[in-house]
Amino acid sequence: MKNDTDWRNIGLGIITLAIIGLIVFGLFYELGQAPWQFITILIALLGGLITFAGNLQIQIRNEQKPKKIEIYDKVINFFFDTILAKKIGQEPKTEKELIKGFHDMTPDLILWASDDVLSLYIKFRQMANNTQNDPSHSILLFGQMLLSMRKDLGHQNKQLDEVFILGTFVNDVQNLSK
Repeated sequence: MKNDTDWRNIGLGIITLAIIGLIVFGLFYELGQAPWQFITILIALLGGLITFAGNLQIQIRNEQKPKKIEIYDKVINFFFDTILAKKIGQEPKTEKELIKGFHDMTPDLILWASDDVLSLYIKFRQMANNTQNDPSHSILLFGQMLLSMRKDLGHQNKQLDEVFILGTFVNDVQNLSK
């Protein structure tokens, strides 16, 4: 989904440059010489618009980040508490507690999670509800979701994959089939 946005931005940039090129060409063609004052103003306005749009995107991202951190923290803690309950001496969550946990976190994820995180969460939920699926696929999908959460918060995830990040709490992570 992120790639679609990138291609859309590239396309809009090319269209904008083409329109500006046509305007400049029209001015050259009609006037026979370059209207340098107009071109200077046009370039300054275009630069200002690009800067404003970029700053607006950064501002929106920065304002959303604290809420995303809070929600992602709740999601990760819920899953860790569920997966590691026996190992930390707690009773495993009942089916009712699991349903309530998913019920509580889903609206927040719908509103605040990135497209990639939300898509992986939905796939994870669908796969987890289907008992026919191999559990290792669900776990790998959870690892992908963790990486997407990190990426959404600004991490590069260089040299990290879902198996590596799952190694933080899965002992035999190498035995998971990809």
